[in-house]
Amino acid sequence: MNIRKTGSLLVTLASFSIFVACKNKKNSDNDGNLAMAPIEVKTKSLGSNDSAKSISYSSTVGASKSIDLSFQVSGTVLRIPVEVGQYVQKGQLIAEVDETVYRSQYQAQVAQANLAKENYQRVLTVFNKGSIAEIKMLDAKASYEQATAAARATYQNIPHCKLYAPRSGYIGSKKIEAGATAGPGIPVVELLDINIVSIHVPIPESEINNYKKGDKAKAIVSALNNATFDGTVDKISVASSTGNPLYTVDVNVNNNSMQLKPGMSCNVYFDKKNYTSGTTTNQPIVVPDEAVQVDENGTYFVFVADGNHAKRKDVSIGKTYDNGIGINSGLESTEQLIVSGFHKITDGTSIKIIQ
Repeated sequence: MNIRKTGSLLVTLASFSIFVACKNKKNSDNDGNLAMAPIEVKTKSLGSNDSAKSISYSSTVGASKSIDLSFQVSGTVLRIPVEVGQYVQKGQLIAEVDETVYRSQYQAQVAQANLAKENYQRVLTVFNKGSIAEIKMLDAKASYEQATAAARATYQNIPHCKLYAPRSGYIGSKKIEAGATAGPGIPVVELLDINIVSIHVPIPESEINNYKKGDKAKAIVSALNNATFDGTVDKISVASSTGNPLYTVDVNVNNNSMQLKPGMSCNVYFDKKNYTSGTTTNQPIVVPDEAVQVDENGTYFVFVADGNHAKRKDVSIGKTYDNGIGINSGLESTEQLIVSGFHKITDGTSIKIIQ
């Protein structure tokens, strides 16, 4: 009887083992099917740069005019009654130096002029009586005129002890403080005119001849919630920066709202019709910014659809356009770029293209 029970137990265990093995195989097959399920992606047909309406450059906002204000005389600065960022009117007092020395010099010159005047009047009286030669009278007259002119010249130093704004604008910076010694030509404050701002755009030497005065541009300022401002090319440099093959195109923008401040970063867009260098085949393919990725080695790459699989393509990026990034090499215009779902795939991943 014990033998019979033992046999039954062995049969039961064997049956259970076969069941578990079959179940595990079924689950394994299901997991395999899940792992092989294609990733759903969206694609975009590539083409040439025909869809790019404008070309973009990074730059910063600057004042259209910047003036360093300085005194015409030397002296100790008594006060500078303006602050950085303050708007000042034409003729407003900017700074003042001590006039004590110049007033004393003027008073001394006035005294000399008065003595010369009295001497000339005495000599003239005697000359009219015929008691002295004419040359004596003329010498006295010349001395009087010279002393008067010297007094007049010395007086001019007194009003020069006060520095006034030659035009309306904003105080960009203060170069000196009260108590310091000012001198002729030494900047005291910087006065900025920002009714019109100027954006200095660096342009490569291969493209500078594509621009001319009067060309239209748009500036997008991120600090102002990507506000857009219309501008016009005002100046184009004829010499490159020292040691750098870049030229400068100045774009003037009306700033009636006074929102634009010098130093703000911006992107400047020029109409693509101005960009004529090269041929269509030489111009880059433009792809959405988000589709371009970079690996740990700093290599830029994208994914394209290769049948039912994803294929990684290393690319060389170029300029920024209004609708994406230019790809200089690594892509063909006939390829299908993966623009959605690319963060879930790697090279060779099975994909399913959806609309």
